[in-house]
Amino acid sequence: MRDGSDSRLFRSRIAQLIALGGVITTAACTDATAPKQIVVPKAAALSAGQSGDELGSLSASLDDMTGWSLASLTDDQGHANIVGILNSLKGHLKGGKIAASQQDVADARAFLESLSEQKRVETGAVGVTLDLIQATLDKASQ
Repeated sequence: MRDGSDSRLFRSRIAQLIALGGVITTAACTDATAPKQIVVPKAAALSAGQSGDELGSLSASLDDMTGWSLASLTDDQGHANIVGILNSLKGHLKGGKIAASQQDVADARAFLESLSEQKRVETGAVGVTLDLIQATLDKASQ
């Protein structure tokens, strides 16, 4: 009779250990993998002074943001055209001339559209830079 009681007691203890392990695992997982609350800061609004500073900053960074991407343009005339447009854009950004800067952005986009698909991919950084500049110009013109 003792063998049946011992066997039942042993199975009961195993079931208790498994249940206890499950509770501990669940509690440990809840604490360790709970997502952390992400606080998104408010976007800063551009004031008149800030927009000029931001445009000037873009002007100063324009060569760094586009120069390496333009190295893929092997056509001397095409390279000279886009560099001329970007230099004009740099001057207009530095001077805070929003309308002239927007025209330069439009001219640069038109030039990029005239390139072959492969060259557009290779000069993709210029397009991204133009997107950034256009967004800044849109904020500044409001």
